[in-house]
Amino acid sequence: MIALADSHIHLFRDGFAGRYGRSPVGFGPEVDVYETLRHVHDITAALVVGYEDDRINPSNNEYLRELAESRPWMSTLAYVRAAEPQRASRIEQLLAAGHHGVALYLTDPAATDAVGSWAPSAWHVLAGSGAMLSVNVVAGCLPALEPIARRHEGCTFLISHLGDPGSHADVPSRAEAAARLAPLLGLADLANVHVKVSGLYAICDPPHQYPHPQATPFVDLVLETFGPGRCLWGSDFSPSLDFISFEQALEPVQLAGLSDADRNLVMGGNLLELLRVA
Repeated sequence: MIALADSHIHLFRDGFAGRYGRSPVGFGPEVDVYETLRHVHDITAALVVGYEDDRINPSNNEYLRELAESRPWMSTLAYVRAAEPQRASRIEQLLAAGHHGVALYLTDPAATDAVGSWAPSAWHVLAGSGAMLSVNVVAGCLPALEPIARRHEGCTFLISHLGDPGSHADVPSRAEAAARLAPLLGLADLANVHVKVSGLYAICDPPHQYPHPQATPFVDLVLETFGPGRCLWGSDFSPSLDFISFEQALEPVQLAGLSDADRNLVMGGNLLELLRVA
């Protein structure tokens, strides 16, 4: 039996106001909906990725810790603004609150460069705790992330959504996908870098086109280059529900060709091991 563990979910106090201006889960707290999904599908653990911009939930870090106090299945990553200087005292405060690490959103070169310039003492705290860093990063910023990950081997970098290879109306050829993913695939020699097989809907135009055939060559390349032992499934709850059902997020057909053992790793085993080590 597969031990499912979800490497990428979001939970907001007032819900995620997506494409329709309201949470796609309907009425009630998102966490209650995920609790139901978790029980129905036997999801053992979930990594909750913090986010505090766009006026969605300015106190998301605190809210996640409130939820996690009574939910041992939750592990949380605190949102930090990449472009702002981070001091050791701030990182210590977040980790002391119970977060397993931090969530970064590198959407422009300036933000990525700023992360590389954080105080060495802040990185020392992160590395000393074996912290996880969930990184939403656009393809153009991946080359600048490489020296950061290389310098801080004690940190575990989780690259979300296959490194954001962009939206595609047609299925890219293997060569086209490899060219697009080149900056991500170039990180494969770093043992502390892992990739989330998540957000597949965002690779497709239109994004509701399940089973997301445009994502297949990208998933294949990531699995071949990083290996199933360094890939993690993520549902991207609840933003993904603007376009697909949770059951569809739970069944990425791109993993169907894996052996049972390798699929178990991607769908939960790898994340559970990372959480155990952290």
